[in-house]
Amino acid sequence: MSGTHKLMDFKFKGERTYVHGTDFFEAISQFLNTYGDGFVKELSFRLFTDHQCVIHLNALGTPAAKVICQGRWRNIDDGGDTKFWVTETDKTVAGRYDFDEDALCEGAGIEDNKICHRFNSEFSMIDNIVALTKYYHNTKLTLSSGKWVFGQIVLTEGLPSECEIIEINNYQNIKDRFSRNHIVLNGHRIGEIRFIVS
Repeated sequence: MSGTHKLMDFKFKGERTYVHGTDFFEAISQFLNTYGDGFVKELSFRLFTDHQCVIHLNALGTPAAKVICQGRWRNIDDGGDTKFWVTETDKTVAGRYDFDEDALCEGAGIEDNKICHRFNSEFSMIDNIVALTKYYHNTKLTLSSGKWVFGQIVLTEGLPSECEIIEINNYQNIKDRFSRNHIVLNGHRIGEIRFIVS
């Protein structure tokens, strides 16, 4: 598995003016699953983009390419990892779709270091996880400047399509610039999500 391939045509999520990290997660997962069963093991973001993108497998096409995110894909069949990089093209994003983030988070329970909510089946699992993490940060770790954004996810297994209860447990906050949070689904920890301030 190698080479450079076009990802799906992105649209802006809600009122955003950049391609959202959850849409990258979904597009990468959908594309790489065509090669066999697996999951995004790591995904880290470097930049925002308002352009369509391509994915490079195992080798970055050119050092001059503008890398938006990168990571590793775990192949379940052989247990191996495939490195990938996502770079932008010269084609700008044109479309937009609705996304009611407030509705997704409505009724979430927040304690000192965690947020807990029933899985909302009207949204994807990654949308649930990221939106709840953001809601926790904006409620408990408010900023005087900048905003908390999805920076990285590291998983020990693939995200299920659904579950009963999602918990996001914040266990590290470094100077209100970088946070680390356990992802717990139905009481089972499957990895962590990291937020940064932009």
